Amino acid sequence: MTSLMSPALASLGFLAVLALAAPAPGADDAPPIVPWPQSVVLQPGAMPLTGAARIIAANDKLTPLANVLAEEIAAVTGLKVAPAAGAAKPGDIELALDPSLKGERYVLAVGDRAVVRGGNYGALALGTASLLQALRGEGDKASLPRMTVSDQPVSDFRGLMIDTGRRFHSIDNLKQIVRMCRLYKIRYLQLHLTDDQLFMFPSKAYPLLGTKNDGGVKPYTLEELKGLVAYADARNVTIIPEYEVPGHSGAVNRAMPDLFKIRGTKPYEHHASINFAKPEVMKAVSTIVGEMCEVFTSTPYFHIGGDEADLALADQNPLFQAAEKNLGLAGHREFYRWFVATMNDVVKKNHKTMIVWEGFGRHGKPKIPKDVIVMAYEIRFYQPNDLVTDGYRVVNASWTPLYVVNKTVCPPEDIYDWSMFQFKPFGAKRADKGVIVQPSPLVIGGQMCAWEQPAEAEVPSLRGRVPAMSERLWNPAAGKTFADFQTRFQNADAIYTKLLGDSSTPPPANP
Repeated sequence: MTSLMSPALASLGFLAVLALAAPAPGADDAPPIVPWPQSVVLQPGAMPLTGAARIIAANDKLTPLANVLAEEIAAVTGLKVAPAAGAAKPGDIELALDPSLKGERYVLAVGDRAVVRGGNYGALALGTASLLQALRGEGDKASLPRMTVSDQPVSDFRGLMIDTGRRFHSIDNLKQIVRMCRLYKIRYLQLHLTDDQLFMFPSKAYPLLGTKNDGGVKPYTLEELKGLVAYADARNVTIIPEYEVPGHSGAVNRAMPDLFKIRGTKPYEHHASINFAKPEVMKAVSTIVGEMCEVFTSTPYFHIGGDEADLALADQNPLFQAAEKNLGLAGHREFYRWFVATMNDVVKKNHKTMIVWEGFGRHGKPKIPKDVIVMAYEIRFYQPNDLVTDGYRVVNASWTPLYVVNKTVCPPEDIYDWSMFQFKPFGAKRADKGVIVQPSPLVIGGQMCAWEQPAEAEVPSLRGRVPAMSERLWNPAAGKTFADFQTRFQNADAIYTKLLGDSSTPPPANP
């Protein structure tokens, strides 16, 4: 299977093979970590974890992570392990910054104490997720295997998208999904906040938006969203907001038709595309982007959507006609490309990098800037191999097998058989190879997209699929079988059930 691996990661993988091939301790003693690390070196024995243990944050910046880990250990084992200051003692867990470890690389060493080292907060959070999964037993019988885990991901972008623009999701439900991302080392959680059904961002500048949501659903409050961002940040999950324009804007057009709607077209008026030929509309869109960026401060990215904009009749509108003439553009297709390029400038002014769905073609003008990140999902507007050839960074959001849409889903086996350099359209069979892109650093990772699902379906449908994708993005050259993955996943899923705080029978992992 095709993979992209640096020499350093190849060395880590070689060490892992040597370590796990050693006659003692046996392979059965290997910790059931998902995604599987680059290197696991086991030593005999285990470190008992007792109520006397402490979590030592060697730097004040790590205190939030120490608090998160203490809560998780309590949920998983029942032990009340207290965060504390000072020097670590035998039986403690220590979190330490190590500037020699770059990027997301971490080292987890368990001897007479457990020490997690990383160059930054995020790397340490990844190490503590591995520690949590390696825990055995509960209460006064809890322990950690003595081992050294040296680890880092192959891909930088490991994402999950939740569609809050079609179906309402409570903040509590989103926090459950944050905990899933944390456990399986998913770095980015994209929230599709606006669509035809719902506008879920509480704009202060345009407070009428969200007042015509389907079912009378109210937008989130600023306090709720800021609280969610802080909750996710503490767990090393960065939330990416998606503001879907110029299409999928039906809720906006219902709420403020005089401003946003494209008027006067026949045989119908565009119910879901905004009239970006109006300077007032471009001002409003730019303002809303700015408002969102003030809430989602930790993300380096901002997603503008950009797909499936119905502009077929827009050229009948006098404002479109005048704008296209003034800009020297030949029709609405070129005007759409102008909009995408202009939005890139807006996003950059807010100190973010823009992401857009694959919705523009390879040929045409104006050119779409190369600093835009493209999420390739449908594989028909702009082939992923062409995107890479032309110099775009690409996130693999391949419809098959990464879309989760109610009952239209792929089984985890298909996801585990996938590579981030493999792009397959809707309806592709497991045997179909799809489009294979040669390994390139321009393919920066992948994202699973959960569309249209009610909140109560999200966790059951994702809990068996997100970890399979994560392992394929994290360590594609691990050489693990799906059966081995399933064994490790069952352990991790039991931990996740405890993190949910649900004592009832867990919902099926693979509905």
